[in-house]
Amino acid sequence: MLKVNQDTKVYILCAPNFATGGPEALHQLGHQLNKMGIQAFMYYYPFPAKGVDPVHKFYADYHVPYATDVINIKENILILPETSPEHIFEEKFGLMTKVIWWLSVTNYYRQLEPKMRRAKRKPSYWLRKLYNPIQFATLSKIKELNVANIGHSFFSMQHLKKADITPIGQISDYMSPEFFKKVDDDVIKEDIIIYNPVKNGAYLDKIIVLTPTYKWIPLINLTPEQVAQMMNKAKLYVDFGYHPGKERMPREACIMKCCMIIGKEGSAAFSEDMPIPEKYRFDKTDENIPAILETIALCLSNYEEEIKSFSNYRKNLYMEEKQFAEAVQKVFIKTNASS
Repeated sequence: MLKVNQDTKVYILCAPNFATGGPEALHQLGHQLNKMGIQAFMYYYPFPAKGVDPVHKFYADYHVPYATDVINIKENILILPETSPEHIFEEKFGLMTKVIWWLSVTNYYRQLEPKMRRAKRKPSYWLRKLYNPIQFATLSKIKELNVANIGHSFFSMQHLKKADITPIGQISDYMSPEFFKKVDDDVIKEDIIIYNPVKNGAYLDKIIVLTPTYKWIPLINLTPEQVAQMMNKAKLYVDFGYHPGKERMPREACIMKCCMIIGKEGSAAFSEDMPIPEKYRFDKTDENIPAILETIALCLSNYEEEIKSFSNYRKNLYMEEKQFAEAVQKVFIKTNASS
């Protein structure tokens, strides 16, 4: 847990004017902390040019103030997404309590490994290694420096524990209330299968080729409103992509009452992160393709019965905001002391 008092300031590092699941979760955290009476600020890095608003329009309604500098004292806290752990070494944050929030697992390695490769290719790296070595935010270094860690998914919690790192808590994000307003129960479901082509590849392509009579719609180059419209119409969402954390698109599809067929890579393998019956979850093997084809046909032909299997997951998604608030309150403990 993190003890905060009336003078504590929490700075949340975030990319400026950038809209993905990670930045939204960071703004949700700032919003909740301020609701609790804790002073929380977005710390946009790198800060944009003068005159450019760092707050993306999607997140303006969270009303989280932002700071252009930090007060580097031990009472203050810096929250870092897992994609920016290198800031644990910076002097300007040296006295602050530093916390990494593991919004994904894969994205941590995607940013760390290229940095290490680039640094080691430079001739100066080996000289610096002798006298002033470059430091990388590896799991062992994070543990050595006693940096606090918060999990997001059950997948991330397990990953940290395997590295002998004990998280101080788990805080998952929640679907924006605006999204729930897009659910339209008056739309008649059609024999449409939707998928995210960015996250899927050759395995799903095989399945699409084997089902030429089905209507497959890729969710790409669409506005959020268009995605919602398509999800309202579709009977089935298929996703064999890698899930670095609790992905938003599957949650959106479930809220829009789509049946789901999911792979077992990343957090998708864990019922704690995606509580759907195992009959809809498959390893990506050729041996499983006949069963997948059978399940697709069942979801389309017997939709009214099959959709009932996802009711518990949908109920959980409607409870996410409440669970988020409770989780934040467990991690950030207010005290009466002042600095």
